[in-house]
Amino acid sequence: MRQALLLATVVAGLGVGEPHTAHAQIIDPEWRATQAAIKADEQKQCRHMTLTSKFQCQEQLQETYTAKGLVPGTMPYVRRRFGGESVQGLDQEIRSINRTYSQARRLNGYEHPLPGELTTDMQQGNVSYLSRLIEEKGGMPPLLPFGNR
Repeated sequence: MRQALLLATVVAGLGVGEPHTAHAQIIDPEWRATQAAIKADEQKQCRHMTLTSKFQCQEQLQETYTAKGLVPGTMPYVRRRFGGESVQGLDQEIRSINRTYSQARRLNGYEHPLPGELTTDMQQGNVSYLSRLIEEKGGMPPLLPFGNR
């Protein structure tokens, strides 16, 4: 009886993880390397601090990497990576992101992205900033809703 109950619990537990694997994650090797560099810097610079100071140190490091254009889903990232593209090239990049959008995961407060994973929020940020860059270059951003290309 106990074995049957244990088996039923294990089988029921296997279904719990299923929604998390419904999407094939989008992994960016450059973002993975940046995350590793951020983590290494945190371990060097924020190691012997109080909890509050450690959080501030981590936040400051994140802002530094964001300002350098190394964090996806931010305008500095889009400018660094796509700033030299033509309006047509930027439009193609938006189309490319929209084609892979369904593979990105939307994370809730309890989930953490995998190393190098581009989440839906990052993808949406990239599309928004690419559209803004198109406008700055005098082009017309695409009018189709996000994810429908």
